[in-house]
Formats: sequence, C-alpha cells, structure tokens
Amino acid sequence: MIKQILYKAGILAGIILILSLVMKFTLPFYWGDSTQTVKFEHYKKNSEQYNAVYMGGSLEYRHIDPSIIDSTLQKNGIDFRSYNIAVDGHTFVEQMTDLDEMLKIRNPNLKYVFISISSEPYFFPANLHTSKWVCWHNATSTYRALSIIPTLEDDLKTRLKFCYFYVMSWVENILKIGFMPEVMQFIFQKDTYETGYLGNKKDGFYPYDYEEHRMFMEYQWEDTLIRQSKREYESNAVKRDSLTSEVRKSFEQYTDKDKANAAMVKLCMEAYNKCKKMGIRVFFVLPPRARTNYSLLLPVFHAMPDDAKIEVADPRKYPKYYAVDYGYNFHHLNYRGAKLQSHEMARQLLPLLQPAETSAP
Repeated sequence: MIKQILYKAGILAGIILILSLVMKFTLPFYWGDSTQTVKFEHYKKNSEQYNAVYMGGSLEYRHIDPSIIDSTLQKNGIDFRSYNIAVDGHTFVEQMTDLDEMLKIRNPNLKYVFISISSEPYFFPANLHTSKWVCWHNATSTYRALSIIPTLEDDLKTRLKFCYFYVMSWVENILKIGFMPEVMQFIFQKDTYETGYLGNKKDGFYPYDYEEHRMFMEYQWEDTLIRQSKREYESNAVKRDSLTSEVRKSFEQYTDKDKANAAMVKLCMEAYNKCKKMGIRVFFVLPPRARTNYSLLLPVFHAMPDDAKIEVADPRKYPKYYAVDYGYNFHHLNYRGAKLQSHEMARQLLPLLQPAETSAP
C-alpha cells in the first residue's frame, strides 16, 4: 500500500516537474511581471527603431528620459535613438539577466547599452513568493547572486538568508507551484496589460510624478510604500539631510586605493566584453540617491574602463539632485530632477561618442 502511494506520488511529481520544465523553456523570463512584459514586448516589436538601451531599476526607469538625451546628441550630429527598458526594483543581478535576454532580441542597429551600478543583490523581502520576483530566476542568475552575496560585508546571518532566498526563488520558478493563475494570465491576457508603463512618449520613461495620479502597480504594497515615502520625504528634513550626508561622506572618503568588490567587477566586465564582441559599446552609470552604500558602489564604478563611465551621483558636483525641490522621495528624483540628470548624461556622453562618430566611414 505504501509502495503504491509512493509510486503514484513519484509519478505525479514527475509529471509536475516535466510540465514545469516545458513552461520554463516556452515562457519568456518576464511572464510574471506586467511592467516588464509591456516594456519587453514593445521593444521586441520595435527594436530596430532604437540603437541604445538603458538597463536597470527604478533609478533608471524613473530618472532617464530618452527624449532629452536623444535630442541633445542628435543636435550635435550623433545618431542616437534610445529606449528605457529598466523596471522598478531590479537589482544588480536581475539587471544582468535583463541584459542577457535583451541581447537575444534581434536588433542589428543596437550600438550602445547602459548598465547601472546602483545596487547589490539584496532586495525587499516583501517581493518573495511573488510572480514578479520569481519569474526571472534561473541557474545563471542564482550563481551570480551566490557569487556576490558571500563577498559583501554584512553579517553572516543576512548573507545566508539572502542566499537561501535566491535558491528558493529559483526552485519556485522551476516548479511554478502556486503560480499557475499568473502563468495563465500571461498566456491569455498579456495583450491587455496596462501600456502606461511605457510612458507618455512610449520610450520606457515614466517619472513617479505621473504615477502618483495613476497608480497601476501589480502589488498594492508598492503603491502604499511610494505614497508614504513621499509624504515622509517632504516632512522629514532630518532623514533627508542624513541620507545626503552619508552619500557625501562616501564620496569624500573614497580613494583610488579602495578595493572594489571582485565579484561585482567580474560580472560587470563579463557584460562589457559580451557586448563588445557583438559590436555594442557599454557605458556604466553611477546614479544619485542609490539605496546601496556608495562605499561599495564607487570602487566598482571606478574599476570600469575610463571611456565607459558616466557619474551623476556626487552631491558635491550635483547638489540639486539631493535637494528637496528635485526629489520625489528619499531615493528618487521627481520629473524636474530627472530632466536635470538626463541633460547631464547627454553632456557627458557627447565627448565620449563624438570621436567614434567622427572617425566612422
């Protein structure tokens, strides 16, 4: 009797595993995230319109306005047509998965990719067990996370906990137990997803100012968190000043002798070299207001090739990026701030691109 039960249970488990693996290799990696579905599906259909793509999380999605950068460079004779494919909450590791998958989309015109150095593999635990978080995990992403987390300076308990989270999320994606409603929703309803995620100009940029009046995130806790953080940001000057002081201190104390996190540098350079082999030039962006301590980010950023760096984070050079009038909440700019950053990125890009464009046949 027990043998029969175990035998049937084994068959059932095998069927579940086979079906899960079939779905794993037939579903796109973004099946559980409506924002990313809309942005990637748009790019797949229109990829050849663009020759530049911005990767990253909310510090890119909400801060980089392609229309500003495009127009500035085009006025200076540079063919530059960019798309913002970044998505809220995407970590350093998740961004690299996004890059891998974006490069699989045919686009013979792609010449430039922007990678953000603004986070480590840590994430909000509230995202655990959500389709948005689970859907993108695979063996490679799990390996990447497990190669970085143990090298960070946090306590052992924190590092072990997040290593476990990544492994668990990978297993959840393989089996998809409990996620079949989301899978079915993607299969049958993806064409009905809210296209507002693309922004007013359909270029992937959508500042938080706009979303304040049109909340359409997948998870209610995100909407609530954004509203609460904005209210606190506007009323809590002490916390605002404290965060800015921490950023300024990191920049003031940084020296070229500071040791960069080897695992993060390795992952960045792997992405750089992969793109280079495809004839794509990579730029690494250090944005303002990152949650991650800049004492970790700065050495990694400065370890990148000199002609591939765009820094817009130093509060000593860019005080307006940390001023309340240009902020939406503690870690995000409002549209006024995003326009400032986008103009500055264009200004820094111009001399980096002009020699290559001038020498081109």
